[in-house]
Amino acid sequence: MRADTMPLDATLYEGTQHGTPDFPIQFYVDELHLFQQRQVPLHWHFEPEFFVIRGASVQVQVGHHLVLLNPGEGIWISSNTLHRFQQIGETRECPCPNIVFSAEMIAPHSSVIYEKYVTPLLDAPDLPYVVLSPEIFWQKEILERLDTVFALLQEYGPKSAYEAFPYLDFGSHELNGQGYEMQVQRGLSEVWQSLFARIEEVPRFAQDKKALQAQVRLQQMIAYIRENYRDEVTLQDLTLSANISKSEAARCFQAYTSVSPIEYLLQYRVKMAQRLLHLTTQSVQEVSLECGFRSLSYFIKAFRERVGVTPGEYRRRN
Repeated sequence: MRADTMPLDATLYEGTQHGTPDFPIQFYVDELHLFQQRQVPLHWHFEPEFFVIRGASVQVQVGHHLVLLNPGEGIWISSNTLHRFQQIGETRECPCPNIVFSAEMIAPHSSVIYEKYVTPLLDAPDLPYVVLSPEIFWQKEILERLDTVFALLQEYGPKSAYEAFPYLDFGSHELNGQGYEMQVQRGLSEVWQSLFARIEEVPRFAQDKKALQAQVRLQQMIAYIRENYRDEVTLQDLTLSANISKSEAARCFQAYTSVSPIEYLLQYRVKMAQRLLHLTTQSVQEVSLECGFRSLSYFIKAFRERVGVTPGEYRRRN
C-alpha cells in the first residue's frame, strides 16, 4: 500500500490494523506533501493517536474544530473521532511522526488502571483532542517522551502496511533493543499519566447534538458518493440519502470538509481516476467513464484543476 493513500470504508473508517494483535501500536510518518491536496483525508479509527508536526504548519481538523499547529507542536486525538491533517504551504516537505495504538497498551480493559485513568479521557465527550506545545513545560515533557517512543518504534517496531517511511532523527537517544516493547509501554504510560494529571487544565469543547447529527449525516452522504460515484449523482440524490435539505447538506460538507457536496464528489471521482491511471492500462476515456465523467473534455479539465496536470501526464509521471 502506498504511503500517500489510506483505505477508508463508506463511513470513513480507516480499516488498517495498527500494530499486531499482541502488540497493538503502530508508528507512522505521514508525509503530507505527498498526499493529494497535501492532506490526510477525513477519517476515524477506534484507537487514540498522538501526532507531532514537522517541516511545515499543519491545519488539524477534529470533528468540526480546526486547529492550526506549527512545527514542534503535537496533538492527542481521542478514539472514534473524525479527523484530518492538511499541510499549510507548498514549499516544504512535511513528514509528521505519529502513533496509533490500542489503549490496552497502557492497561487491560478489565483492570482498575484502565477504569481509573484511561476511561476518563477516552469517554469524555468534551475532550476530542488536546494540543501539545513545547512552550508549556508539562506538554514539552510529553513531546520529549513521545520522541523516545517514536525512536524505539522506528528502530524496532512492527512494519506498517504502508510503504517504507523516511528515517527521522529524534535526537540523541541511546537506543537499546532489549525489551523494547516494555520500553515503549513504559514511555506511553508515562505520557498518558502526564496527560491524565493535567486533565483539569486542558480546554474542553462541548459537543452539541447538532454537531453529532451533522457528522452522521455527512457520513451517510459520503457513503452514498462512494457507492454511486460511477453513476450520475445529483445534489438531490445526496440530500435524499440523508433525508435533509440542500442547504443542510451544504452546511454539513462545509463544516467537515470545507468544500461543497458537488466539489467533494468531483474530488472523489478524480481520486479514483488517479488510482486507475496508476494501477491499470485502461485508456483515459475508459477511466473517465469508469469514474462517472460522461464528457472526456470535462474530465481532463476537472482532473487538471485538482491535480495540476492532465490525466495523460499524471500516468506518465507515475
